[in-house]
Amino acid sequence: MSEPATVDTPLKKLVGEKTAKALASHLDLHTAGDLIYHFPRRYDERGEHTDIRSLDVGEQVTVLAQVQRTAVRPMRQRRGNLLEVTVGDGSGGVLTLTFFGNQAWRERELRPGRWGLFAGKVTEFRGKRQLNGPEYVLLGEGGEGEAAANEEVEEFAGALIPVYPAAAAVPTWVIARCVRVVLDTFTPPEDPLPVAVRGSRNLVGIGSALREIHRPTSKEELYRARRRLKWDEAFAVQLTLVQRKHRAADW
Repeated sequence: MSEPATVDTPLKKLVGEKTAKALASHLDLHTAGDLIYHFPRRYDERGEHTDIRSLDVGEQVTVLAQVQRTAVRPMRQRRGNLLEVTVGDGSGGVLTLTFFGNQAWRERELRPGRWGLFAGKVTEFRGKRQLNGPEYVLLGEGGEGEAAANEEVEEFAGALIPVYPAAAAVPTWVIARCVRVVLDTFTPPEDPLPVAVRGSRNLVGIGSALREIHRPTSKEELYRARRRLKWDEAFAVQLTLVQRKHRAADW
């Protein structure tokens, strides 16, 4: 059985040295506490479509979209083929995913109708928005060539899919996988709010809030988790102001 993790446990002990190094280098996350307090910036739903039309060129994005069609054509400037995959979000917005080289296995994997999360930098070519060689994870039941993707799909088993502030080298599903590993053994910090205070303000405990913010079991529980964590944030601000006031009075 793994040793319980606390907020001070180094991430390299939990997710491995290579992944921990990437989290530290690209997102400044070093401990279990750093990761647990790295909250999702939004939540996607499998029946809810991301508006691709609102994306800006140059933006690093993660979009929830459905494969519409694929096409293979020879490259003009060098030998080999180019795989173009058109994905859409159901609202009229489309993106072209481009993959270079021999991509027959990927063409079989990215078949029309499949939903997935696709991450990369938005570029534009001949008036079309695209992602070049994006990272992705497919959602739903697997098939031929999808074994590796299905390992990642487990991270998005719930109806609400967390999308984290990420980096090109550390996409959102890698963060989600690491959060899951940490949560499996994580011992939350002692709740700073007394039971009486939580009860009078109808606030959930800190442990429950931290788990639900990452892996919400329902929209209601997510709301309760956000409310508690926002309350903590506001309380910390007020406490800082009071401390500054007292220090100023001592001068």
